[in-house]
Amino acid sequence: MEIPAPSPAELANHLSGAPGSKERFGKGAAEVLATARLVAAASGAWDKKTLSAFLLEQKLNPQVWDKLLGIARSTKLAALPQNDLPSSYTALYSLVVMSSEELEAAINEDVVSATASSRSILDWTKLYRLRGTGIEQEIPMTLVLREDLNAQQQQDLLNAIQEVAGRFGAELLQGRGGIKQAEVKADLRKAKAQQVEEDLMKEIGTVVAAAPDDLKIRFGITSASDLIEAPKATFTGFFQNLEGKVKGAFWRNHGRAYCLKIARDFNLTNSRAERYQLKERIQKAVDKCNKEIEGFEEMVADVRSRYMNS
Repeated sequence: MEIPAPSPAELANHLSGAPGSKERFGKGAAEVLATARLVAAASGAWDKKTLSAFLLEQKLNPQVWDKLLGIARSTKLAALPQNDLPSSYTALYSLVVMSSEELEAAINEDVVSATASSRSILDWTKLYRLRGTGIEQEIPMTLVLREDLNAQQQQDLLNAIQEVAGRFGAELLQGRGGIKQAEVKADLRKAKAQQVEEDLMKEIGTVVAAAPDDLKIRFGITSASDLIEAPKATFTGFFQNLEGKVKGAFWRNHGRAYCLKIARDFNLTNSRAERYQLKERIQKAVDKCNKEIEGFEEMVADVRSRYMNS
């Protein structure tokens, strides 16, 4: 049900707390959701100048505004009992960006509750996404030495710690950040890329198999596997030609496949700059299609949270 767009003064009066306070957008889930709906209505009615002035006057970060928009537009929260919804917008948003599988698991494991914080939900999500990677838990620690050790003594010490850790099925990773080390993160991304490929194969396997042979010959592929391995231009060109000149057909029918292809490339590169560009590319797809294709933004959020979070 649509609600009338509030004026800047009306929305300002609705905000219940001071800038930076936990209750700025409401004292409970119901009030936060009401605020999010007002933000969504305002976003659709105000021009950029009005919105910018409002954010500046109210000392609101644009990212906070976008998160409230995400909460208002999500259909995931509506399926949950309102009494179980967290009371802060940050905790609600951490549920919105979960995949459907993650949200179901969070509910089954009693992660979702009225008292849940965004930190507790994000910590659980981080560990959940590590399941199946061989890493179930990380224990941050700092090793303090009371005396200087030479290189050989340091290595002996580390070997001894690793031996003890191995008895518990643990592995010692040297360097800052534990599992956030670049090499380990890269290995995790490679594993995630394989998961993306499996998802992508399910998405396009039958479509490619049923496509005309002359189209496959033109793009130099014989199977869905070939298309997944092909450059992005080949991937998109194949489906654009398959759909012909029907406006919007590529994004309606193959938008998720495109996003999965981007997610695969994201996980296969070690370049931060390239990963940033790929995130920008997927955001451009949202900007282009969200208003025309129902549920497109939520689909992209699912792909991002599942496969592009490292």
